[in-house]
Amino acid sequence: MIRTEKLTRDYGDGRGILDLDLHVPKGKIFGYIGPNGAGKTTTIKLLCGLLRPTSGRAFVNDIEVTPANTQTIKRLVGYLPDIFGVYDQMSVWEYLDFFCAAYRIKPRDRKERIDEALRLTDAAYMLDYQVASLSRGMRQRVGLAKTLLHDPEVLILDEPAGGLDPKARIEMRNTISRLRDLGKTILLSSHILPELASVCDLVGILKHGRLVAQGTVAEITDTLREKLVLVLAVDGGTPRAVMACLNFPNVAEAIASGDEIRLVFSGTRREMADLTSYLVGKGVRVRSLREAETNLEQVFLTVTGDAAQPDAAETGE
Repeated sequence: MIRTEKLTRDYGDGRGILDLDLHVPKGKIFGYIGPNGAGKTTTIKLLCGLLRPTSGRAFVNDIEVTPANTQTIKRLVGYLPDIFGVYDQMSVWEYLDFFCAAYRIKPRDRKERIDEALRLTDAAYMLDYQVASLSRGMRQRVGLAKTLLHDPEVLILDEPAGGLDPKARIEMRNTISRLRDLGKTILLSSHILPELASVCDLVGILKHGRLVAQGTVAEITDTLREKLVLVLAVDGGTPRAVMACLNFPNVAEAIASGDEIRLVFSGTRREMADLTSYLVGKGVRVRSLREAETNLEQVFLTVTGDAAQPDAAETGE
């Protein structure tokens, strides 16, 4: 549904995006992550037709994003920027009715569209609220409702959970999952990596304007050499199993608790199979060997080689 071919926007001095090849299948949630200034917002603006590329091409539903196709792209895409304008003096109804007019939705159809958008975002109770009275989380839901008014096939959401409290983030995550279940294709940019891990089907990791990894979290992590935390379950003989683990080159630490041993393992997930074979060869009765938890934050840091960035709006893109 979203595809780019060597998409480039070069601002000079190493800023922008370079040779970007994105692939977002229909009906999936794609998490787009990277450090501040990596080029996420630039990518989004190119996909929406708000910027012209230096070179390369972008497509939405096989329609190229060009000035000639601007109106078609606007009908296909719903874009929620990280900071969007609101009109404090309006009620929520007036605000959404204003955007219905901007989307050229006929007056007789507007009530149905507004009611449906508010229902999908769990914001129907806000209909008569003044925009000025809304909290950050409430404004985000109204902003998402505005984005849904013209029933777009593709949603591009830039930091939709930014600045929200934990309860509001959970509500936003549930809403996004529900929209995916309705067949929407969603590109979701965020710095809140645990939120992405729990909601996204696929992720792309951007560094210095280049896409350095793309796929499911499992596909990306399978090829990474990183420090993993493993849980080994054995059938008796725990002390012998601990000694065997510590003699394996990739194991840095082994701590037993009952019949389970927690390991710190440096290597790829494919090399975990070598550990299992080694232990069996040493007479250890292995019941299971599993990773404690897939951590998207650790994957991100491993791929980019950077320290974690604070949750803040991007600048310089």
